[in-house]
Amino acid sequence: MHATDTILKFGFPLGMLGGARFRLSFLFPVAMIAIIWRLDSFELGLLATAILLFSVLIHELAHLLVARSTGGEMDEILLWPLGGLEEPYGRGYLHDHFQTMLAGPLTNLLLALSCMVPLYADQVSPLLSPFSGFNVPAGESLTLTAWRMAFLINWVLFVINLLPVTPFDGGVLLRTYLSTRFSEGESRDLMVRLGLVLGMFGILTGFVFDISGLVALSAFVMVLHLHENMRWYEFVSEPDEVSEFHIGQNHDSPDGEFFDDESDLSDDPTASADVSEDWRLGVEEQRLRQEREERRSEEQQVDDILQKLHLNGRDSLSSLELQILNRVSDKYRNRRQHN
Repeated sequence: MHATDTILKFGFPLGMLGGARFRLSFLFPVAMIAIIWRLDSFELGLLATAILLFSVLIHELAHLLVARSTGGEMDEILLWPLGGLEEPYGRGYLHDHFQTMLAGPLTNLLLALSCMVPLYADQVSPLLSPFSGFNVPAGESLTLTAWRMAFLINWVLFVINLLPVTPFDGGVLLRTYLSTRFSEGESRDLMVRLGLVLGMFGILTGFVFDISGLVALSAFVMVLHLHENMRWYEFVSEPDEVSEFHIGQNHDSPDGEFFDDESDLSDDPTASADVSEDWRLGVEEQRLRQEREERRSEEQQVDDILQKLHLNGRDSLSSLELQILNRVSDKYRNRRQHN
């Protein structure tokens, strides 16, 4: 990845396909080692990894095709064991973005259903739990094992990508919807909090029920959202204005004097209510200032990107600049649709 912003998105280039740069996440070799270890078979581990890579590739190609058909773009695709870590960006219509993001999971669902054709019901039912594990009965043919593997892998990709946390498709859809209702900072804050809560809950659940896969997945979600949280607040560089707002300050005084002691509040029955109201208004003013700063920063970024686009063309823009430009476009267009 050029100019990678996090080790979690480090990958190896695979070349171009459909006009998009494909890369393979370093997590794929890690997943391959884990699969070989769990299956206790090098041959079966390689077979499962090959099926997983094919299923994830089809998942991302579905995103790419639908994105292009709705006027969107996917310049870069980073394959990881559960889909892709780079989001497609569209032309600004919420329904087009929903179609694009749902294309991947629905493709995996169709593949899973097709894999059920040569299987019996008693062979499918033990695989419906995403973290139930995979066992190979003695004497089972390699062909039947491959069909069961393909069903389980595609079923897991479908179920997990519906989770309402990023980087999964369900989380991207939820964040897109929130961005039409709230400011950029508020929607990202909600998504980060949700990711941290579900990540912690998943880790605890995995430890309680001894589900190592759930622990690993939840830990990745937590680390990703912690990094997203730090990167966002570094980008916004918001001042801590609440700490500068002194609750004990008499804002009606032209000299900005402070109450000397608590008796000043108790002597005047309305003083405490006035200070509380002043504090509430100060917090609200701070929130509005923060939103204005976010908008100004966002507008400045977009202006710089548009200037660069005008002077040097689209090819001069980095992947991050393209994402910023299309994200802002999506947000404003979706807001107009809902107004």
